[in-house]
Amino acid sequence: MKKQNVVIIAVVAVILAVAVGYAIFQETLTVSGSATAAGDFNIDFTKVGTITKVGYTDVDSVGDAGIAKIEDGGNKLTVKVNKLDYPSAYVEIPVTITNNGSITAKLKNIVESGIEEPESSTINVTYSGVATTDDPIAQGETQNMTIRVEWNPEVNSGASDVEFSIQLEYEQATE
Repeated sequence: MKKQNVVIIAVVAVILAVAVGYAIFQETLTVSGSATAAGDFNIDFTKVGTITKVGYTDVDSVGDAGIAKIEDGGNKLTVKVNKLDYPSAYVEIPVTITNNGSITAKLKNIVESGIEEPESSTINVTYSGVATTDDPIAQGETQNMTIRVEWNPEVNSGASDVEFSIQLEYEQATE
């Protein structure tokens, strides 16, 4: 019986020694800090180029300045085409877009206001350039886009004036 007591006391002593050793070498490490991220999206329409007109009559005599105007500090482009003469007649408007912000961005969406649904419209509006790529635009860089306003060649009558605006939605380019 004495040997059994000695063994129990020895096991308890070893466990206590291990617990005390663990407590001595245990430390608490506390890490604290803060991080701040700052940046801004500021992608603007900055220039309307030379407009191409095929089958277009300028009934208001306002010229290219009346066809496309940059508004709202560069955030919106308003287009007014007041008379296309025949089916397939068109106006092409080249625009330059500049990233004046501090974040590299890519085009997420083109928001249109004032354009009829394509199925019911006598006027088709299409985009090329930046609107058809996933190329990001870095800080200070420019990209080009062309807006084409065309009398739907499938519709032989009723092309009317069209006025609409577009805004570009961007998101951060993560690659």
